[in-house]
Amino acid sequence: MPINIDLAKTQMYLEWLKTKLFLDYNAHSARRRVVKRGEVYWCKLGQNIGSEECKERPCVVLQYDAGNVTSPNTIVAPITHSSSTLPVVIQISDKYDLAGNVILSGNVLLGNIVCVSKARLGDYITNLTPDEMKRVDEGIAISLDIKRHYDKLRNMYNDKLQYIEKLKSKISGLEEKLRKEETQFREFKDLLAEYGLNDIKELKTLIADKQNQKKL
Repeated sequence: MPINIDLAKTQMYLEWLKTKLFLDYNAHSARRRVVKRGEVYWCKLGQNIGSEECKERPCVVLQYDAGNVTSPNTIVAPITHSSSTLPVVIQISDKYDLAGNVILSGNVLLGNIVCVSKARLGDYITNLTPDEMKRVDEGIAISLDIKRHYDKLRNMYNDKLQYIEKLKSKISGLEEKLRKEETQFREFKDLLAEYGLNDIKELKTLIADKQNQKKL
């Protein structure tokens, strides 16, 4: 079966091959570049396959900082203007430069997380806010299907909290009961002292004597 070749796309692949060879040449020196989690850089994603993200796009660094220091690669997610209600698409606020121009806007696509050489990274753009990175982390957990483990742990934690609250309530009830019994015991001791008795045995003897006197 003959294959239809898209000449325009072929030309784009050839242009990308030249860029890719240049990036590969710079990969050794780029490995020493230190980037940090939450920073956004231009990233040359190149010409890829199917629905994979292509071209040069803003990408946020997701890899932990220790890995960013030691590894020649990093992990990023592209930021585009593709809108979606999916929980793996995280909207970010517009970012501005000192002149008031928008330098970044759109959504972080956490369904398109990719490991890239630092040689692919271009200029630094900006940082995402702590709140945005928190939502990014939640989206990552969903995208990689690890959220269910956190949900399970959270449910276990909540169950333990409920059990602890029940124990606290039970302990509180027992303490209240103990206080009442201690009060009654003190009153009983005061009563013994009032009648010149030392212990329960003497009280029983006194009661027995009274009962015998009634019988007589």
